[in-house]
Amino acid sequence: MPPPPPDFRPQRLPLLLLLLALSTLFLYSADKGSFYRPGAHDLDTLKNMGMAENLSPDHGFRLFRARYQGADGAPTYQMYSRFPVGGYALIKLAIFPFGNDLSAKILAARILMLLLFSAAALLAFHSLARITSRPWIALAATLLAFSSYYMLFYGDAVTTEGSMDLFAVMLAFHGMVVFVQERRFPQLLAKTGAALLLGWHVYAFLLPFLVLGLARETVRTWKQGTAPRLPSTTAALLRSRYTVLGLAALLFGAALLSFNFANEYAAFGGETAVTELRSFQAMLMRTGLGQDSASVGWWLGFLQQQFFRVCVASVPFVLSDWGAGLLEWFPSLYLAAPETSGPQASVYLLALLTVVGAAAALVRVAGPLLEGRQRLLLAVLALSGFCWALPMRHNAGFNHEALFYVGVPLVFYSLLLLYLHKRWGHGPVAAFAAAALLAFAVSAFRMDRQWGPDAHAAELQQSALAELGAIRETTRGKAVMILESVKPEPFAQAAWVPHVSHGWTYYLTGSILMRDPDLEAIARDSDFIATYDRVESDALLTPGNRQVFLYDSAGIDDLVELYRTVYQQAVSAGEPVARSYFDVYLGSDTLVFVKDPCGREDTRPRGIFAYVTPEDPKGSLKQHKRYASSDDPSVYTYTYSMLFEGKCIAVLPLPDYPISRIRAGQNRRSLRLWTVEIDL
Repeated sequence: MPPPPPDFRPQRLPLLLLLLALSTLFLYSADKGSFYRPGAHDLDTLKNMGMAENLSPDHGFRLFRARYQGADGAPTYQMYSRFPVGGYALIKLAIFPFGNDLSAKILAARILMLLLFSAAALLAFHSLARITSRPWIALAATLLAFSSYYMLFYGDAVTTEGSMDLFAVMLAFHGMVVFVQERRFPQLLAKTGAALLLGWHVYAFLLPFLVLGLARETVRTWKQGTAPRLPSTTAALLRSRYTVLGLAALLFGAALLSFNFANEYAAFGGETAVTELRSFQAMLMRTGLGQDSASVGWWLGFLQQQFFRVCVASVPFVLSDWGAGLLEWFPSLYLAAPETSGPQASVYLLALLTVVGAAAALVRVAGPLLEGRQRLLLAVLALSGFCWALPMRHNAGFNHEALFYVGVPLVFYSLLLLYLHKRWGHGPVAAFAAAALLAFAVSAFRMDRQWGPDAHAAELQQSALAELGAIRETTRGKAVMILESVKPEPFAQAAWVPHVSHGWTYYLTGSILMRDPDLEAIARDSDFIATYDRVESDALLTPGNRQVFLYDSAGIDDLVELYRTVYQQAVSAGEPVARSYFDVYLGSDTLVFVKDPCGREDTRPRGIFAYVTPEDPKGSLKQHKRYASSDDPSVYTYTYSMLFEGKCIAVLPLPDYPISRIRAGQNRRSLRLWTVEIDL
């Protein structure tokens, strides 16, 4: 099949239907001006919005999450300079007009992400329409690929590694398509440079594109000559536009990364070696260069996880329950968790090879329907996700990384529909396109119903955001102590509670934050205390608030008295239900963790956690969905312990539905200090 002419444009009707389907993303959700999805979705949203807020000339355009007060009283920065600055600048532009209205800022940032998600889908559609010369095939393949769980769940997450990076790679890929078909090299350079300003995943597309492109040019050069000669071939490769593109992308990426490292180096006053910077160490960790080589068992588990993600990325979300039910008929192929034994993992590897073989057979059947250059482009699209996951294997454990397997379903559905079109004409393709349109709309609706907030939770979130906005305005530029909760009512079941605990760095942007577990140090070093414990006191500066409260430092005595009361109630209620590094007491709606005597070293770990398993996980899904991850139906909460009068105490809320088991413990970064099991 010859390539499309330079003036090729897709038909208007498929394009209009794609726009109609994408518009459903903006219609659903009870409240996008708040945080309502669990795990990395909202934690990354908080992190990236905080960094965008801080990106300003006042801070030397430093990429940092928060300012903390150091031991010497001087502010120190929590840097996060891993990704290009362009993405944070876009978020900054989106939220800048809304001042101190946190809800409006979140809504603006989420709309920006959905616009980028939609733009990525449009670029994928245009690219496939050019490659296949069949706009209806491009429409169906795009809708099916963009309707998966990963796409719809992370589509509005405010992160440079989600929709923004997805738009970047599709922009670069569209440049590749236009270059291969029309030789527009300046356009390819411009799109690649713009994409690199937004994220690093572009390199996963560039790698197969450059390698396959250079290989194709080499074979073509040899076929044209009477005898291949190494010097002439080498010279031709060095002059190739593929080589120029690769060098330009490397230099531009190195310049962006150098800016980040210089940014972080300056934040620490030039007293930290570049190799010791947190971002440099994170780069080594994500690529595995700073660790021992992975074992065979680790690789088997990793490949199993990637196989699972490719499967999920290839199925519309509306069909995910059906797919999970099908897998449950084959226990050895059930893909619930990546940690499996060696023999079971080998089954996954065999399944992965089977899928690869099936894909190869499909390419052999449908491949002749495409001209060689179009097959090259589809190969780039299919391989790109693996070209990122394998070298970045220690970063690929995060679920949002599965977004970049989108090339697999795009290629699979395109080839399948090309074959159907050849065998039976336009009828099956039109039916497929109609089904894809329906699948996308229903998947988006179901995602919103399953993971969006209910009306009560949305009301609580909006109220809390208004209160936090007022607190931010009052504390800007001052030292604020973040005090974790010991008395979670009246919002123990509010969906936003876990995110407040993680999100103070965003809520109090512009302030100097402190996290000292010693309550006596709070009164000595801070100007204000931010907490969600209410105590009637003259030191309470926000008497009209219902959920989040601000005190001046004189209010510490009243808060210490609150801790003392909760402590006495816990120890007087009877024997603890579990004993470990902390004693665990079970209240009617709380878990209370107590250690006496206690010192600073006991409060240094990351936090105390609890997994709470409902008696009926499926039946209770609607109640605990905003706490649960997609892989684990257990409710998860965590908090920090506080030190007062030589004692430590922490309190975690329990859900209001029947539970069968609690697994509680304490973490120190990635290490687990202790764990206890409580059967009820």
